[in-house]
Amino acid sequence: MKNRREFFHLSSLGFLSPLMSSPLLQSLRENDNKKGIVCQPEDGETFLVRENTPITIQVSKKTDSVETISICTEEIQPGNQIPVHKHLYADEFFIFLGGNGTIEINGVEFPVKSGTSGFVPRATWHSIRNIDNSAVLAFSFGYSPAGFEDFFRQIGTPKGFPFKAKPREEVLVISEKYGMVFK
Repeated sequence: MKNRREFFHLSSLGFLSPLMSSPLLQSLRENDNKKGIVCQPEDGETFLVRENTPITIQVSKKTDSVETISICTEEIQPGNQIPVHKHLYADEFFIFLGGNGTIEINGVEFPVKSGTSGFVPRATWHSIRNIDNSAVLAFSFGYSPAGFEDFFRQIGTPKGFPFKAKPREEVLVISEKYGMVFK
C-alpha cells in the first residue's frame, strides 16, 4: 500500500461490494427510471382458484419487473376459507376491503373487517375465513419479495374460461415449487 488513503479506499470497496450487489439495491437500480405503477381493477390478470374465488394480480415480478413486492386482490365467498398454510420464501401482507372474517396467525384468531390490515412473516402458519353469510370477504394482499403470485397463474383458470380445478396432487407439487406448505 502506498498510503492510508489507498488502504481505506480498497478496504471500503471490499466492505461495500456485497451491499452493492444486494437484491434491494439491484431492484432500486433496475427501477430507477420507472415512474411508478397504477393498476385499475380491470387491468390486472384475474384467475379463478375456486369456482367463485377470483384472484387478480395487479403488480407482479413477471409483468411489471418489480422484485421487491407484489399486489393482488381476492374475494372469498360466504362460508369459504383459505386453509392453514405458510410461505417459506416470502412475507405476506393484507388490507381488508369489505365483508367480515377472521385471520388466524400461529393459532391465534383475529377478527377482520373493512379497513383491517395485517402482516404475516415468512414461515408463519396462517389462514383466512369468511364468516359473513351474505357478503364476500374482499381484500388486497401481496408478497415480499415478489414472485409467489405466479402460483395463482399456475393453479388458477384465467378469467373468461370455464373453471377447471387442478388435481390436489398437482396443486401440492406447484405449492412446493413456490415454498408453500399446508398444515
